[in-house]
Amino acid sequence: MNRSYKYRLYPSEQDKEELEKHLDLCRQVYNHFLEELNETEEIPSRYELQKQLPELKNEWEELQQVHSKVLQMVLKQLYDNLKSLSEQKKNGYKIGKLRYKGEGWYKTIEYNQSGFKLKKTENRLDRLKLSKIEEVPIRLHREIEGEVKGVILKRDSAGDWYAIFQTEQKPETDTTDSENLEAVGIDLGIQKFIVDSDSNRIEHPKNVEKAEQRLKKEQKNLSRKEKGSNNYEKQKKRVAKLHKRVKNRRMDFLHKLSNAYVRNYDKIVLEDLNIFSMVQGEMNSKNTLDSSWRTFIQLLLYKAENAGTEVVLVDPKDTNKECS
Repeated sequence: MNRSYKYRLYPSEQDKEELEKHLDLCRQVYNHFLEELNETEEIPSRYELQKQLPELKNEWEELQQVHSKVLQMVLKQLYDNLKSLSEQKKNGYKIGKLRYKGEGWYKTIEYNQSGFKLKKTENRLDRLKLSKIEEVPIRLHREIEGEVKGVILKRDSAGDWYAIFQTEQKPETDTTDSENLEAVGIDLGIQKFIVDSDSNRIEHPKNVEKAEQRLKKEQKNLSRKEKGSNNYEKQKKRVAKLHKRVKNRRMDFLHKLSNAYVRNYDKIVLEDLNIFSMVQGEMNSKNTLDSSWRTFIQLLLYKAENAGTEVVLVDPKDTNKECS
């Protein structure tokens, strides 16, 4: 079973400069090979592409500052994107070519198998040692379980950096007595986020609605700035941080709620909602998106797998307002 752990990084200004430099070199390598592949009829294998890296590093000396595994994962990302486009063409979809990554549009640095090491300290912040980048402060707010296979460094739209550890774990053996199962049915809604078969009613947090006035004000201030100016970039980050705060509050609510259900029940039954079709209508589309029902279902599924809980998704067409 694969599982990811996400932690906040606290790089110094010097660390940020180094991370940004590596990020931009990865972007340039992505664009370099994309330009090369756009001129070919057939996509070579990923390993054939990787064989070109040593020669490219000799010609392009700056690339020697980037760990070899990081550059290999850039090619993997490009290769996966091209294969995905190729599959869509085979299925009859009309699609264009991959776009080149402009400045600011490449956001991840990936270490696979090697090139990174966690160093525990007795302080609030531990250290993440990265090959070619050195050590970056990290806050490990929970223990990592399983075998770590890789780490992805990601910069979000607000300019903050995160480390996402990819792990492999053995699923827990289910020892639940089938005759004493605690089961619950869940109905997801807009007025009440959840009404379940045990008569629990969970209020909707309405995070977007609470922040709407502030969002409108900051977005209006952004529209008044000259695009590309320093003030525009500062205001753009301010808007991004506000959106991030709304997202964090939403995810905090969904994590706590999904944890509670997985911890207290052995079997959870709920509707397999088609969110895409629900937001196409004019009624409550904003509230539907803010509810993040699909995210809640996904959280239940992966947490249930780890806890040995069964989650059953039923067709919503045969349910009603009292379906829980």
